[in-house]
Order: sequence, then C-alpha cells, then structure tokens
Amino acid sequence: MSALLVLTLVSKYQVASVIREKTGQQALAIARSLASRPDLTAAVENEYFPPALRKELALLQHGYGASFVVVGNEDKIRLFHPIEQKIGDPMIGGDSDEALLGNYYISQATGSLGPSIRGKAPVRNASGEIIGLVSVGYLDASVDMAVGKRTILIFVIAVAILILSIVAAMWIGRQVRSKLFGLQPEEIGRLYAEQNAIFNTVRTGIIAVSNDGKIQRINQRAKDLLYPADSAEPEMLQEIFSQHAEFLLRDPEPNITGFELFANQQSLVLSRLPMRVDNQTTGILITLRPADEVEHLSRQLARVEAFAELLRVQTHDYSNKLNTLAALLQMGNTDKAMELINAESQGVQAQVQQLLQQVHTPLIAALLFGKYHKARECNVPFEINEDVHLDNYENEQLLECLVSIFGNLIDNAIEAAQRSDKPEKQVTVTLEEMGSNIVFDVEDSGDGIDPANAERIFAPSYSSKSDARHGVGMYLVKTYLEACNGTIEIGESELGGARFSVYIPKPEGQS
Repeated sequence: MSALLVLTLVSKYQVASVIREKTGQQALAIARSLASRPDLTAAVENEYFPPALRKELALLQHGYGASFVVVGNEDKIRLFHPIEQKIGDPMIGGDSDEALLGNYYISQATGSLGPSIRGKAPVRNASGEIIGLVSVGYLDASVDMAVGKRTILIFVIAVAILILSIVAAMWIGRQVRSKLFGLQPEEIGRLYAEQNAIFNTVRTGIIAVSNDGKIQRINQRAKDLLYPADSAEPEMLQEIFSQHAEFLLRDPEPNITGFELFANQQSLVLSRLPMRVDNQTTGILITLRPADEVEHLSRQLARVEAFAELLRVQTHDYSNKLNTLAALLQMGNTDKAMELINAESQGVQAQVQQLLQQVHTPLIAALLFGKYHKARECNVPFEINEDVHLDNYENEQLLECLVSIFGNLIDNAIEAAQRSDKPEKQVTVTLEEMGSNIVFDVEDSGDGIDPANAERIFAPSYSSKSDARHGVGMYLVKTYLEACNGTIEIGESELGGARFSVYIPKPEGQS
C-alpha cells in the first residue's frame, strides 16, 4: 500500500514536470514560428497590425490552445495583445530583455493575466536587426488543469491496481493456504523447527527421495548408518543402495514394511512409504534401522510366530485325529483306535528324534519341524533325508541367514508342489556339511523353473504368484546369500520339479 502511494506521488510529480516542459517547448515553438512571419515582421516594423492579421493571430492563439500571444517592439511596448485595452502598455513580467538580445528561451513569470509559462522569440527585420519580440504563454491555471486531469487518471489507475492487487493477494493467499494446509507463517516456522528437531533426533534413519531417485532430505541417523562422516553427502539413492535402488524406486505405490537387506557391510531393516501431494505420488520415504537393534525382538517374534503356526497346524491335525478316535471308540473298535494312536505317536516321535539326533542347531531343527507340519497341512508329503546332519552353530549372523534362506526356499517348494496339477506331490530336504561348506538341497514335484527365468526369479518383485506379499522371497534369498558369501544352483529335481542347492561357507573355527 505504501509503495503504491509513493509510486503514485512520484508519477504525479513526473507527469507535472513533463507537462510543464512540453508546454514551454510548445510556447517557444509557436513564438519562433510567429516571429519568422514576414507579415508580422512588417507589422512590428510599422507598429501597426491590420485587422486581418489581428484576427488571424487570435485564431492561431485559440487553435494552439495558448492563453495569450503578445507582440512588442524594441521598447517592450505592446503592439498586439488579446485584450485591446492593454495595447500600447509596457509588457509586464521582466523576462523580455533576453529576447531583445536575440535569444530564444522559455521563462516563467507573472504578467497582466497572471502566472504563466512563456516562450520568447526576437523579431528581426530584413537586415537582421531586432525590432521587437513575440511572447506566447500558457497560464499556470490551464497547465495545472491539464496536470490535474492526468493526476486523476493516475489515481484511477492506482486505485484499479490496488483493487487488483488486493484481489490477487486474496486469491494467492487462499491458494498458498490450501497448499500449506491452512497454516499461518508463525505456525509453519514452529512446525518446521519441531519437525527438524524430531527428524534429527529419532533413532530411525529417514531418507526422503524424489521419483527419479534424488535425495531430498536425509537425517543424521541415516548418514551415520550409510556412509562415513568424512565422505561427501550423497545426492542420489543409487549412491547409497546401488543394488536395491532400482527395486525401491520401481512402482512406489505399494508399502514395504520390515524389508531386510544387506548393504554397506551391515544388515538393515527397511520400510518404504509413498509420499503424496494432491493425490499424486511425488517420491518415497525410506526408514531404516540396523538389524541388530531389533534382532532380539525380531527373533523372539519369529519364534513365537513359528510356534503359533506349529500349534495351529498341530491343533488342526490332532483335531481331525481326535474326531476319528472318538468315532472309533464310540463304534467299539478299540483295536483300530490303538493302531491310530501308536502310528501317530511313532511317526511324530521318529521325526523329532531324527531331527534332534542329526541337526544339533535347535533353531534349524525347529524350522524344519515347523515346515514339516506346514507341508502336512497343505497335503504335501515332506521328507527330510535320512542323511541330514548339521553341527551346532551359534553365530548370530549365520543363523539369521540360514533361517531366512531355508525358510523361503522350503515355503516356495511347498507352494510349487501344492499348485502343480501332478497327482504325486512331494518336497524333499537334504542338509549336510561338505568340507568347509554347509550344503542345503530343496526339491519339489512342482512344474519346475524355465531356464530362461533362472536369473529373473531373483529380481525384486518377480513372482509367479498373484498374492501381493509375494515377489521378495527369492530376492531376500539372494540378499542373504551375498551377506554370508553363499551361492545357489538351480536345476531339475528327480521329483519332476525344481531343485535348489545352497552352499554356505562355515564360520571360522568350525571348518
């Protein structure tokens, strides 16, 4: 508002200056033109203005919009004046001497008609002698009137600009408030300070990334986890997760929670959420923590889930058997009932005893036993090779890799056998130690794997299943194999499906 007022006043001053300057120039131009006319020169020389010349000068005066045209002789006596009564009187204003010296100029003075802007020009005879002067003037009142008209126009324009500015400011303010969720500037400042403090004090690493992989923001925790303090701050996600950036940036809409990967010489637990503005995904938000910080809780949770699944499977299985036993007893067929009890007891006990005797790592034995019951629930025969053998391993990183790799491979084998249209379904597991390696074979009777897809199955989100949770199992297998320097081979099983052979080096001291 103040800026517009200052601009209006400055514009008014400049317009007034321009009008006065142009008025003076116009007065001088008319005076020069009249002073060069031969008939006017003759009239001054004879000190007589014929009626025709008087009439013409009056018309010219009104035609140019001048307030007056005065012609005087070399003694500054008026020879022509708009008011006839003033003819013969001396010229007033005290600004005529320069014209009688031969100068052309513009002056401001107060004459008989009032203050005015004047143009003065000398009148010369045929021999070049100065015999008089012409004075053409515009009264200040008429100039002020012209300035006033322009000033009104300036103020009208200023008011229009002010109204448009107010309307534009209101519209812009409404748009900005809608973008800022209605927050006021002080609220935005406070919210930014709060979020910045939270952003850099949480124990979780946070990275905000645009759709093209450019890192928008990264907190101190993420910096500490992903690169040394003396290294340059990364600009692209590919600089941090060279192996996983493509997977994380592809299709950012689905949420990823608790995704485990091995990067920068450490195991990380990562989650990904899409960032949306105006219902459009503008990037992704990545949160991550070291696996060892949540390892204990995750392991306990995994064991509880495995135990719960085992109980559910056993409850379902034994519920069916109890119903069968109840029916046999009600029918009085106790012999068959005893046979069923003995067969079930012997089968389970034999399986448990085999695992305990040959697999000395409790976590792996529990995993195999749980998968055994899961396969039975899916009506897929599950066979653990009689030659299975594994020493007791306590290396936490190795156990984490073994559980993830073996669990995903066995789950995939059970699902492949279950989906197959083959009448004979079977999953076979072999676990043994060969030299300095732990060797793990999983075979199924499914439809097998096309050799053309042998490499693609390890790509993120590749899956032959439609369930939204699938597509990362084999990717996790590859990630954990890289973490423990293991390898995997894919072939054709004697059961008619696929065979996965995993080779994992033993930890030092147990070779």
